[in-house]
Amino acid sequence: MMKILHLSGEPEDCGGVLSVIRNLQTASQPMGWTHTVAVQSRYEELRKPALTYWKNELLCSDSPNHITLLSRAVRSFFEVKRYLRDESFDIIHAHNRGTFLTGLAVAVLLKRPVVYTNHSYCRRTGMYRWATRAPNFHTVVLTPNMARHYRVAVQPPRTNIISACCSDHYFLEPLVTRTAPSGPSGLHRLIGVGNIMRWKKWHLIAQALSLLQPADRDRIQFSLWGPTPDDPDSRAYDRELRTLISERGLGNHFLLRGSTLSVSDCLRQADWFVLPSTNEPCSVAMIEALALGLPGLVSASGGNIDIVKNGQTGLLFEPDQPADLARRLQSIANSETAVLPPDQIRESVRPRCASAVTTQYAELFHAVRA
Repeated sequence: MMKILHLSGEPEDCGGVLSVIRNLQTASQPMGWTHTVAVQSRYEELRKPALTYWKNELLCSDSPNHITLLSRAVRSFFEVKRYLRDESFDIIHAHNRGTFLTGLAVAVLLKRPVVYTNHSYCRRTGMYRWATRAPNFHTVVLTPNMARHYRVAVQPPRTNIISACCSDHYFLEPLVTRTAPSGPSGLHRLIGVGNIMRWKKWHLIAQALSLLQPADRDRIQFSLWGPTPDDPDSRAYDRELRTLISERGLGNHFLLRGSTLSVSDCLRQADWFVLPSTNEPCSVAMIEALALGLPGLVSASGGNIDIVKNGQTGLLFEPDQPADLARRLQSIANSETAVLPPDQIRESVRPRCASAVTTQYAELFHAVRA
């Protein structure tokens, strides 16, 4: 048995960390684990499987304002402290940049075992590196490249590398059947899955498409599946993206599909998975795509370089460079790119399935409790 309190502070049910927690919950059920997720009071569950929640007022997942993060962390610590008086947990598991300081305070001041899984590439690395030496505080980074970014030595159980994960069922489903376009007008179907928010950099795809020759562009169709979070900057970015698509005449090439509750069905309609963001920590959607046998076209940064092997399980392009992305799109349009068959692409991410990752967390949690 293991009771875990996840500090997330998410305001919306829109993927990312919550997808990982859901996958861990499903994989750990045979072990008798229970998971409670701390979210904001206005949170509404939209996806399945259902989670158990503690709704609170002060925890936040993130903020561009560091003063806001510090203020919310100080106040949320007392909220968490009161909650822990009434509820018993074996492990406190913090996840987001916004819950990092709260988790650190719980470890140091309450002397409770805390695991912090870092899901982001932060510019101020010193604070996170210092925290690896704090008592009762145990850090998880998602890939070797993230460990290099924070300049932390991997020394379990103090510092650990444990990947994000996708559900085991992706490895049980039939592999995708990639189409082989024939003739000069053959269409290559590309897909992106993720929230429409600025740091995801979906605009790079529109910029790259506009750099292609018309004949090459007509052989590419990109579909983006994902919601727009309810915050001012994401709504502004959504408008900017739609304007860019319209002004560049890409209405038939860049399709905004909206939200989906069946990522697997969407991925099966594609030949390539595309992820343009820079320093993407460890994309669950990308792992899901590879698990179904789709190759990935991703920026050569962040966790991508540890997951996608260039020329084998996908293609890497220079981060933030639409011209280099356009060259990769051109090679796809002209069928000049050969990658491994779907079954070998699937095997490349099998260690990132939920059951394998849960086993790694089990070893860490037991070491932390001991």
